[in-house]
Amino acid sequence: MNKKKILILTSFLAFVSLGLPDGLLGVAWPYISEKVSVGLDQLGVLLLSFLGGYLLTSSANSYILKKISLGTLLLLSCFLTAFSIFGFVVLEHWYGIIIASFFLGAGGGAIDTSINIYASAKFSASVVNWLHAFYGVGATSGPFLFSWLLVYGKDWYWGYVLVGSIQFLIALVFIGTQKLWVLQDEAEKEQSESITLMDSIKIPWVWLIMLIFFCYTGLEVSVGQWSYSVLITARNVLEATAGFWVTVYWASLTAGRIFFGFVLKKITPIPLLLGVLIGVVVGALLLFLDVSNTLSIFGIFCMGFFLAPVFPSLISLVQTYFGAQHAPNILGFLIAAAMIGGAVLPASLGFIAQEEGLGSLPLAFLVLSFAVLFFFIALSRKKSV
Repeated sequence: MNKKKILILTSFLAFVSLGLPDGLLGVAWPYISEKVSVGLDQLGVLLLSFLGGYLLTSSANSYILKKISLGTLLLLSCFLTAFSIFGFVVLEHWYGIIIASFFLGAGGGAIDTSINIYASAKFSASVVNWLHAFYGVGATSGPFLFSWLLVYGKDWYWGYVLVGSIQFLIALVFIGTQKLWVLQDEAEKEQSESITLMDSIKIPWVWLIMLIFFCYTGLEVSVGQWSYSVLITARNVLEATAGFWVTVYWASLTAGRIFFGFVLKKITPIPLLLGVLIGVVVGALLLFLDVSNTLSIFGIFCMGFFLAPVFPSLISLVQTYFGAQHAPNILGFLIAAAMIGGAVLPASLGFIAQEEGLGSLPLAFLVLSFAVLFFFIALSRKKSV
């Protein structure tokens, strides 16, 4: 097996490992909160701590890579996530869990940004889409593994022991591949190291693509978080039916990335992105118009399926639009913008729902869908470097 295939497979494993703890926390939280004697409403504190760690390492990733190699950063970050996951098992106090969550976010942010930097430079758009599909595999597998262990009579913490052990095994894989993760030759590295974060952030187009990532991730998370409530409250859909189709929404994000990965072998990312973003708008319009519950539900499915390739395909275009010297800095900004959008916009829609009712949210989804399409059309006018 050649070097590129080894690194592609290692990247897929790493993205499964990113998704596993994300999917695990939602189902394990009732047990963790009972262990440390805090209310279920304190989950927001834990998520905020995780977000802080993620933003720290994702935004500072290019600076860190000037000090240590990419392979070393991936290796250390994977060990950090493994130890943090075990922290959820062994730590007995609430503040210890908060600290473990921060370092779990820091390790995840470093792995996410580092592999996206490498993938943008070395992998095709198809492979980048498949890479992000494997995150969905991990996020889906986490709750499944946890539930499976409970069914067989194991205590809740065995889920974290299992996932932490998987992280350690992946860290061992990074030990074996550490010297293969060469992002740039010496001449390119010298050029990149002369480019500061401020040099990159001053490029006007960078703010536009950051805005796209902010709105896109906010839309993706908002539809997933709020569709169930919209369907059962504003559309009188049965709870079981609504729950099933929200699950289908999340599954369609993974399936869509696999499907469009093959499509990208035939066409380039820019026309694909234009087509799928129009598809997202159509899906949002179907949900907004409320012609029938069937069309509303189909609209939610369309949004998930057509949103699927947006994030990874844009990642694959960063080097094309901004060049190899700026790409590490800009990818860090984009991951950070996406994380902030995924936290801020769903919460903002919660305030809108409280004031205007859940029936107002499909309009918000439609506005965000048009915004992402409009901003991408503007970005597509930029010439390649």
